[in-house]
Amino acid sequence: MNQEDVYVGFRSVIAGMTEEHGIGLIKIHEQACTGEDFRDYLKQLRGKVGKRPVSLFVDNAGIHKKPCVKEWWPKLNMEPIWNIGYSPEFQPIEAVFSKVKRLFNSQRLNNLVNKTGFNADKEIEVAFKSITADHCRSCVKKSLFLLKRAS
Repeated sequence: MNQEDVYVGFRSVIAGMTEEHGIGLIKIHEQACTGEDFRDYLKQLRGKVGKRPVSLFVDNAGIHKKPCVKEWWPKLNMEPIWNIGYSPEFQPIEAVFSKVKRLFNSQRLNNLVNKTGFNADKEIEVAFKSITADHCRSCVKKSLFLLKRAS
């Protein structure tokens, strides 16, 4: 097996979830996401959810705080809720990303063993589609439990 067979290229993903509906809007990028990518995601999210109030629990990644993003939070009538620094256990989406990565890597290994075609973007989408609203609800409940215990 050679390195070209193993490496599928870099991908970054912006995704959102709710306790009620599970996984929402997903955007896959072939490079690291920029502030402009995240701003555009927020605009698309606003279009998807309509005029309902939106609060997003976000980590302290630099793209969430870029000037091109900061100016759009109020314009889009969205409220960021900032996670405690270096505390991914309080961020429910991190558990979702962990499961998505596990599913993706399992499919990738299956592809390598069976020498079948592999489309990284398609497999990322398939992995996200396998995440149920019940799984998202469990992730939220666990994060809330840990937040309450920590305070």
